[in-house]
Amino acid sequence: MTTNIKRAVMPAILAVLVLAVALLTAAPTVFADVLKGNTFANVAAVQARLATLGYYSSTVDGKWGSRTTAAVKRFQTDNGLKADGIVGSSTESKLRIRLPITGGISYGKTDANVAAVQARLKTYGYYKSTVDGMWGNGTLAAVLRYQSNAGLTVDGVVGGGTANKLGITLSTASRSGGINKGKTYDNVKKVQTALKSAGYFTSTVDGVWGRRTMCAVMHFQSDAGLTVDGVVGSATERKLGITLTSGGSSNGSGTVGGSSSVSDSDLNLLARCVYGESRGEPYNGQVAVAAVVLNRVRSSKFPNTISGVIYQKNAFTAVNDGQINLTPNQTAYNAARDALNGWDPTGGCLYYYNPATATSSWIWSLTVHIKIGRHNFAL
Repeated sequence: MTTNIKRAVMPAILAVLVLAVALLTAAPTVFADVLKGNTFANVAAVQARLATLGYYSSTVDGKWGSRTTAAVKRFQTDNGLKADGIVGSSTESKLRIRLPITGGISYGKTDANVAAVQARLKTYGYYKSTVDGMWGNGTLAAVLRYQSNAGLTVDGVVGGGTANKLGITLSTASRSGGINKGKTYDNVKKVQTALKSAGYFTSTVDGVWGRRTMCAVMHFQSDAGLTVDGVVGSATERKLGITLTSGGSSNGSGTVGGSSSVSDSDLNLLARCVYGESRGEPYNGQVAVAAVVLNRVRSSKFPNTISGVIYQKNAFTAVNDGQINLTPNQTAYNAARDALNGWDPTGGCLYYYNPATATSSWIWSLTVHIKIGRHNFAL
């Protein structure tokens, strides 16, 4: 090859090589399908609205795919928008959704609130999984679909408007359901057996009240058209076809016997302690105070009677300041009975205190196992 030819060819070769390298190294421009992020919640909201409007017929699964893109493009074309498959502010506005979406319950994602939402959505055919009281993507997707079809704001948050439409009452207080006639071993076992026969309870019939039993009750109540509160009252009892008994029998776990095996004076004293120490606290927090008293009765570190524990020197503020003599309300009596019937929200704790008002330096050395309301429960 002559020198002149080399001079003519080399620049062309170099130009080709530079172009090739540029094409190989340049990152392609990638657009997010949802400009505010392809999160599960955002994508599910888009799919839910498109499904309501008849553009999307697949599962609302929060995953962006070709079917979602095609549905967005069809919607954009019909609404005079640029058919690029990208959900920007204009498409978002036309869809009447508010992104980004986080989802939740305005009164708190407590077991009872979530279970109530799941139960109603399951009755209405929006929620396909187990009513378990745990918030997750399945619950969020069901809420989004329901809101979209019901003409509500599609934000994934169950607030007053969505709760009213669902026909449920939410609460800021922690709740765990129960049985009006007492969470005795026999009563709980009857409820669980009836729920299992009806296909609502899939766990072992063990006579112990817990989240799974409460959730099963709420699912049953929703399908039966009853108030969805997780509490087995007379209406739920009749619908289940069972007859429960008032009072209590021991749950067989070495606990202080049911309320029927405790004297009226001890029950009254325990209720007065609950009222004096924890009125205004969440209900399970009041049961927890009673449970601490009973845990002390069973412990070798404390007196072995309810009165002995409560009147032990400097053991309870309500005794020192005289509030032990106040007349307890029905809630305090219910909490005392629930504790006597074996419900211990603390898991065996022997102490409790309000960290905002505690003055004892010793109390801070204890291991806190659970916080309920304003009280820390410890061992």
